[in-house]
Amino acid sequence: MQIADGAHHCELPCRWCGGSTVWTPEKPHVRESGEVVFIRVTEECRMCLGTGECMHAHPGDPLEAPT
Repeated sequence: MQIADGAHHCELPCRWCGGSTVWTPEKPHVRESGEVVFIRVTEECRMCLGTGECMHAHPGDPLEAPT
């Protein structure tokens, strides 16, 4: 999984899962008739890596020097 440069966990709750660590995105499914429908699935939040905390680079955050 790729994480943006400067991304880090912060005190804010994840905007995708609301801090619950799980989310319910919609997954496309093709029925036998060819109709595409969307099915809700429950899984660990991919946006915060299951931590429930916001994880991105905030504007104004200093970038850490590579070590």
